[in-house]
Amino acid sequence: MAGRNDYIASIDIGTDKIAVLVAEKEDDDKLRIIGHNISPSDGVRKGSISAIDPLSRAISKALDQIDRSFKLEIGLVRVNLSDTHLTCIDGYGRQPITEVVTSDDVDKVLASASAIPTPTNKEKLHTIKKKFTIDEDSIVDDPEGMEAEVLESKVHIVTVSSVSVRNIESCLKKCDLMLEKNGIVLNPIANSEAMLTQEDKDGGVCLIDFGAGVTSYSVFLEEGIVRSGVIPMGGDDITWEVARAFDTSFEEAKRLKEDYGCAKSSAIIVEEFIEFEQAANKDSHYLSSLQLSEVIEDAYLDILSILKDELRHHNIEANIKSGFVLCGGGAQALGCEELVREFFTRRVKIGVVQRDRVSGLETILMDYRYASSIGLLLHQEDLPQIDSI
Repeated sequence: MAGRNDYIASIDIGTDKIAVLVAEKEDDDKLRIIGHNISPSDGVRKGSISAIDPLSRAISKALDQIDRSFKLEIGLVRVNLSDTHLTCIDGYGRQPITEVVTSDDVDKVLASASAIPTPTNKEKLHTIKKKFTIDEDSIVDDPEGMEAEVLESKVHIVTVSSVSVRNIESCLKKCDLMLEKNGIVLNPIANSEAMLTQEDKDGGVCLIDFGAGVTSYSVFLEEGIVRSGVIPMGGDDITWEVARAFDTSFEEAKRLKEDYGCAKSSAIIVEEFIEFEQAANKDSHYLSSLQLSEVIEDAYLDILSILKDELRHHNIEANIKSGFVLCGGGAQALGCEELVREFFTRRVKIGVVQRDRVSGLETILMDYRYASSIGLLLHQEDLPQIDSI
């Protein structure tokens, strides 16, 4: 029987759910999912840990279910992080070449690009290698062995709050779990591993994950990843807008949103009137499906407007030629795809897990709730030893 560290395990720590996957490597290095569980989350607010003990208990319950259902004991794990205080920096390196690019030249130019000081309250979560440039002209993936006079490189550096990292480590320690090396992965980067093809990335694409507490995104161009971010608004904020608009509870607003809501009010063909319960007055009340969808649409537009401002601020919106890929619970809402398409005037599609690197039950691979967990399983840090180069 395999030991507790022989599997690859991922834990998606969300505002509303804990999604756990366990996989093993097959002979062709493809991952096969052999265990899965989704349980309610606790102690997480806006994608960040707000209470360690409740979250530790929630994670332990999910792992207990994995053990009972699949007889799998987990030791090493990978987890995601959604930090609204993250910063993204592109580091630049330049290395003169004598004749032909050597492995030592590649190491030196990457080290130069990565030599960016980190603030005391932050730490580097990712240092991701992008493509190289030969003689200020040719963009290449691997320059070793090529003739050149100058080699240039960029790396995408993501820094996050040190407190966020320590909180994750504390939670896992309480659950008798250990992090894999480089085992904390920014959520939008994990999602991109599962949802995006190389063709998507090379053409210029923005992946949007509409989560319960936050909306995260990542942008890829031909050179590699150029931007990732977390917007502190998500599905729960949309629910609260519905609750405020119709003076009802969060639970009742969530029911209305999920059962009758639409993210694009113009998609409402037949207006219907829906019975609901207000917070203070328990008598029967009615609202129209059109009114409900107008509130939901406005809330989605608030999130999309923040995203558009960030893309324009970093001068990358015009370069998103392949369009937008949507994932997360909020992307499943009726009319969401159409709304994003109209707002950005770009191609838009709902993301699906790429099957070339992972296999397992079709119901799991098709379940959007496991997308981040699958991305965590697939993630491989480009430069795990960058600081020692």
